[in-house]
Amino acid sequence: MHNLSMRLSGEHACILGASSDLGMAIARRLSDAGLRLTLSACSNNGLARLKTAFPTATVVKINMEKIAHDVATQSGEAIDTALGKIDSPDYLVDCMQSDFEAFVAGADATDIAKYMETNISGRAICLRHISRMMLAKRSGRCVFISSTAAALPNAGQGFYAASKQAGEAIYQNLGIELGGRGITSCSLRLGYVLSGRGTAFIENNPQAIKRIPAKRAATPDEVACTIAFLLSDEARMINGTTITMDGGLTACK
Repeated sequence: MHNLSMRLSGEHACILGASSDLGMAIARRLSDAGLRLTLSACSNNGLARLKTAFPTATVVKINMEKIAHDVATQSGEAIDTALGKIDSPDYLVDCMQSDFEAFVAGADATDIAKYMETNISGRAICLRHISRMMLAKRSGRCVFISSTAAALPNAGQGFYAASKQAGEAIYQNLGIELGGRGITSCSLRLGYVLSGRGTAFIENNPQAIKRIPAKRAATPDEVACTIAFLLSDEARMINGTTITMDGGLTACK
């Protein structure tokens, strides 16, 4: 067996939404690579989980819903209060996503507005803040965790798919706008992953795996290794684009 090394010339990685099973796997991978970590969660339980698993990391509470609401109703000071503990990362991995499944015609109008404000406006505000810190040192690498639902949604996933498509567009434009200033970005569309809600879905819908040409779901460690590569120096020319990691699911009719 031959080992291929990857270079990570930066020292500090920020993972937004790190308390999920997948976020934890990514954090472990980057910690093992020697990176200093800033990890975010939106709940007190998530914060406690991160502090226990990564005692040397900087752990911050970031709630996209509150950030988006505060910006819409108050001044920019709300952004500084929420995001000010993030200190100039070299790498950004965005795992943030709230849950909302509903049919378009049956969804509550207030729930729709809140979900879109949270997952589109809130995400854009966070990325704006972090990319400005990267601009100051003319270096940064960003990866957005998307979903194959953006291309192949199930019934009830329209709002989730829309928010993922919006996230991909925002990250794509970041790479277009700032690529010449040392900051590049991409999105990773994941299919079924043996992590969190994905594990529960697969257990309740075993037929879903049969649709995948690879005949299995991805593991969190496989995703974490892919993220590490996408952050690496060798992958910096992967910019302004979306990569799919779904075992071939969306390649099928």
